[in-house]
Amino acid sequence: MNENDDKEFVRQLTLHQTAILAYLRSLMPGCSGAQDVLQETNIKLWEKKDDFTPGTNFKSWAFAVARFEMLGQRRRLQRKGWLVFSDSVAEQLADDLTEQESEHETELQALDRCLEKLSPHDLDLVRTRYASDRGLDDYARSLSRSSGTMKARLFKIRAALRRCVESSLAGKEVMP
Repeated sequence: MNENDDKEFVRQLTLHQTAILAYLRSLMPGCSGAQDVLQETNIKLWEKKDDFTPGTNFKSWAFAVARFEMLGQRRRLQRKGWLVFSDSVAEQLADDLTEQESEHETELQALDRCLEKLSPHDLDLVRTRYASDRGLDDYARSLSRSSGTMKARLFKIRAALRRCVESSLAGKEVMP
């Protein structure tokens, strides 16, 4: 890996820390060692960074490494006498979570595509409501509108986005 590849690797690793930790916590319910396994996963990912192909799905690769680190942690806990899930239960949980994560990622991509189709005014309203600290009442006043009007518009936008996402997931393109 060259220096640019290292920077991209670190960026991807940093970007996915929360998701990897959430994945580990879901695989290790009731166990406080998820943070430790995350650190071990980070070390293993760094050691294996030359095995990663830039442009491929970093998150899936990192989840696979995290899964093996979690299984190693389970074996260590089992040797200490802890009661842990059987390997088959742990593997089934990991498979189910990976599938759910993939579905969630697909849904988010569909939502992003649908958001791109909104008019600039509607997109600004959505961003103000869901991605800023600015209140809807303040935003409505700045446009000389009532907050009730803005709430009604948001209701229509959400309904249109829902239809667009559902259509996109079904393979049909629809404008919101």
